[in-house]
Amino acid sequence: MGPSPTTAEEGQTLTDKTTVQITNGLKVQLTAHCKSKDDDIGEKSLAFDDSFGWTFYPNYIPNTLFFCSFEWDGSGGKKYFDIYDEKRDEQRCTDCKWAIFHNGPCFYDEKAKLYDDCYPFNDS
Repeated sequence: MGPSPTTAEEGQTLTDKTTVQITNGLKVQLTAHCKSKDDDIGEKSLAFDDSFGWTFYPNYIPNTLFFCSFEWDGSGGKKYFDIYDEKRDEQRCTDCKWAIFHNGPCFYDEKAKLYDDCYPFNDS
């Protein structure tokens, strides 16, 4: 008999399914393009307060990384951010919600019900 649906290999449990959701917190149209080294989520165009997301299984070894470029009228070019970094995010979310603002992305705090854990965009 093969492995059960809950084990990757003997003694190893699969990671939880994770969802990333990105919301446009800008008052202008936002273009977002997200991908990992293996998967290209594609380019999305979002009006204010629109969102999109995707679901995946993080790697057993915590090295899953999804990164995005963001661009909007007045942004001065593309801005980049690691929207899901398993080393940073695996303990805090399986439903990872972000809003994009002029100064950078902000993570949604479920307890406070606010996007209040904010980060700067990456340097490149």
